Amino acid sequence: MKIDFEIQTDEIIKHNNPDLPADYVGRSGYLYRDDWSEEVKRALNDFISLYGKDSPEHQGNAYVVFDFDDTCAIFDAEVMGIYHRLKTMQFAFTPEQLPDILATGLGKLEVMRTGDFSMDGKEHSYQEWIDDIVSAYTYLWNSCGPFDYKGLAEAEQSKIQKDPMWTEFAVKMRMLFVVANTSEGDFATYPWYKCWNTGMTEQEVYEISKDIYLKYKDVETYEETWTTSSEIKSKVGQVVANWIVGISVTPNIRELMKALHENGIDVWICSASGTDQIRAAVDIWELHDYVTGILAYTLAVDSEGKMVNKYDYETGTAWYTGGDGWTKGKVPTYAQTNGPGKAAAITNALVTQYDCGPLAGFMNAAGDYEFCTVFNSLKLVVIFNVNKSINNSGILNCIALYQRDGLKYDLKKANQAEDTYYVLQGRDENGLRYLRNSDASISLGAVKEKLHADADCERMLEYMMNHKRPIKEYIDMFTIHTAADAENNALGVPYGFRTVYAGYHSFNF
Repeated sequence: MKIDFEIQTDEIIKHNNPDLPADYVGRSGYLYRDDWSEEVKRALNDFISLYGKDSPEHQGNAYVVFDFDDTCAIFDAEVMGIYHRLKTMQFAFTPEQLPDILATGLGKLEVMRTGDFSMDGKEHSYQEWIDDIVSAYTYLWNSCGPFDYKGLAEAEQSKIQKDPMWTEFAVKMRMLFVVANTSEGDFATYPWYKCWNTGMTEQEVYEISKDIYLKYKDVETYEETWTTSSEIKSKVGQVVANWIVGISVTPNIRELMKALHENGIDVWICSASGTDQIRAAVDIWELHDYVTGILAYTLAVDSEGKMVNKYDYETGTAWYTGGDGWTKGKVPTYAQTNGPGKAAAITNALVTQYDCGPLAGFMNAAGDYEFCTVFNSLKLVVIFNVNKSINNSGILNCIALYQRDGLKYDLKKANQAEDTYYVLQGRDENGLRYLRNSDASISLGAVKEKLHADADCERMLEYMMNHKRPIKEYIDMFTIHTAADAENNALGVPYGFRTVYAGYHSFNF
């Protein structure tokens, strides 16, 4: 029996929540849906009880921070937008502007990069990729353009997608990011995607993003493959791009944000997607009334209010909800909102406002790791289980299970020990995408649930259980990238993903 988003009768609540304490039942501001992991629901309700407005522990400056992609949403809002915009040719730059846009933030253009992404198996330079993309875009511009933020009409879309030069352009635009990300990592390449907005206003990006999410939120998940034509003479040769189509924000997230909001706890989103995409997502999925504001990637704008291919470190700020609209803040984030930059942005834009760190974090992967570990203010972190390895945030998946099964923590016990309490929330990526009453997840195309990414995660958890060391010691040790044969490697398999890490609970405000 599914529980609707709105609070139901006491009888239904008691039937579906037999372990919910009597003093929760019938009260607004708690979680009642039966498709939460029971452990997660218990932790969140305990969090609201311990730190919400009715608790003597409540502080008027309390706030929490959510990641968005693969946390609030199942799948990635920005990637869904990229897929659609390539199909509709929603771009506001000319062929003459494109070479400079494509080179933004990348390393030396003539250096040969990995050959894993071209079917000829050879290495190719960024410049070769750029030359192929610009050639294809110029052809499309002259034959079907000019393009603008509105994109092509449906009949024109059908026509252009039958042209092999469209596939040449679309696939290589997508895969140049993958090549660059593999070579240089997130810091260099995450702003690169946002530069596709060059020539558009913030409002235009917001409006087209709303249309995109409306289109794909009710589409059952499927995979799609695009392959360039072997008949096109190009420098990089044939390339393949794969897509997962469909995106959801489950009713659980609305229920949670509503409960936090009703209990005097401000809700923030800090995302590695673009600011205007996340504003649109908040509005399309009806989160606006519960979200206080967002921190996300922001491009600089010119004197006409149009975006340019430059990341805005100096004046990129938070955006605040208010009424039906949005208002720009005044304090810059001075950071990219990904990885360590999320913790920096929260410190710069939110700690200065609230005079404290966040009380809880909601995450899925390495891009969220710092903001969910370094603040000593954190009482609770919910990890949406996307089966990350121990060369990623899977370390925290192991920590969550170690806390539960090894230390016998609940939220109160963890906080009394001055630890953040970590819990795992499972999901199902199939169909219209849902959360599950489990800590394990079902991947797209799978039938069986999966708790761990692989056997290495099980090995790390076994080590934790056997040695029973403090949480700080485990997180500080396992976060640092360590080769399998390193002298200090206790597992015998590679683990970690940072060369520098500030340390568990090292941010003390």
